Amino acid sequence: MGLPAHSSRSGCSRYGTITEPVHVATAVAASAAYPALLPALERTFTFQHRDGHHQQHTVLLTDGGVYDNLGLSVLEPGRSPHHTQHVYDVPFIISCDAGLGELTLKAPHFMLGRLSRSFATVHRKAQDSARARLHEWAASGRIDGFALAYLGMKDDRLPAPPADLVPRSEVASYPTNFAAMASSDFEAITTRGEQLMRTVLPMYHRAADLRQ
Repeated sequence: MGLPAHSSRSGCSRYGTITEPVHVATAVAASAAYPALLPALERTFTFQHRDGHHQQHTVLLTDGGVYDNLGLSVLEPGRSPHHTQHVYDVPFIISCDAGLGELTLKAPHFMLGRLSRSFATVHRKAQDSARARLHEWAASGRIDGFALAYLGMKDDRLPAPPADLVPRSEVASYPTNFAAMASSDFEAITTRGEQLMRTVLPMYHRAADLRQ
């Protein structure tokens, strides 16, 4: 049996729950609608409000990074079903993102480069804040624990890395753009992501057991 090609539940706090199937392909296309470069997707859905009545609304779908780049908000413990359709009782969170770690030391001096670096800095600080929430949830006992890996983790700080580890240098300079990805780059990025998670997961899991 294959996986469903649509989400089990979609909606928003203002309008309610979408009654039609929302296909995964639509979500992927919206995620690629990077602001200032590609237009948002305009879609009309039928929403079921909390009082039970149905009404159509037209919405614009864009890259979720403008709101919650790491996608942690739907996993936050203690969310009320009275205010959102997305409430999940998740005891342990496994998170792997494509963060590249530290920025390069050489800073740009001209306008476009400085604007790009400024945007990247704000973006990174928002991500840092989201990651800090994971530590807060675990420390307060709101979740049992979490495992976090990102592509830019420094190789010399990994606990017991595999002998065939794809080095950070092979993926750290890969650009974020809309160019076709070579199969070798795809293999390197996905393999490193899996290797990192397999390396750090036992460590995080032991820490969660000790807290309990």
